[in-house]
Amino acid sequence: MKEPLGLPANLLDAASQEGRSDWLRNLPEVVAVVERIWSVRVGEPFQPGGQTAWVAPASGTDHDLVVKIAWRHPEAAHEADGLRIWGGNGAVRLHAVEEIDGTTLALLLERCRPGTTLETLPEPEQDLIIAGLLHRLWRQPPADGPFRPLQSMCDLWAAQFEENAARTALLDSDLARAGIALFRELPSSATDETLLCTDLHAGNVLAAACVSRLSAVRRFSRATARISASAGASPDVARAA
Repeated sequence: MKEPLGLPANLLDAASQEGRSDWLRNLPEVVAVVERIWSVRVGEPFQPGGQTAWVAPASGTDHDLVVKIAWRHPEAAHEADGLRIWGGNGAVRLHAVEEIDGTTLALLLERCRPGTTLETLPEPEQDLIIAGLLHRLWRQPPADGPFRPLQSMCDLWAAQFEENAARTALLDSDLARAGIALFRELPSSATDETLLCTDLHAGNVLAAACVSRLSAVRRFSRATARISASAGASPDVARAA
């Protein structure tokens, strides 16, 4: 008899807050489906995990893999499309994607090893690594690509901020109003289109082996760090126009 499916703490909390208990109940069946489709055996999920996806290591092929099963949400709408374009350069490589249903998407991803998060380094060093990643990730999106403009995302975030700010007296209202105005105005001032990872921060960056050196690099460098969904994060994608 197969052991009950492990559930990461962060995912349990988020599912409880968002009323996704049915999604969690269906998760064991979805894991069994992707194991069959991709001929892999999935291990215990990474802990404490992310808030919108069940993510675990997978074995059974020649690759070191991770399975990510995510519930659909707007900020991760084009995650797989972005990973295809980056093709392993600055981001984990996407091996396969499976549309489970209207609420669930499964990704088969490269696994980062050693997988240490960038948060373990001092912030000045984090800045250098992130700057190096940006140079690798910024590229012109395809003309027929699905990526939404950054303007639409910023408008959404600004509206959410204003709704939340109305419930608290802790903010300087004039300062908040000025900041949100810039948030809405600045995206439209860009003169070129560039593909962006809009959730790029130290918690979403893992150390990965440097294949060209034929050995695992256990210290971050601008050549070996990659954005990754291996901790349950969703590398959101948009285009700046």
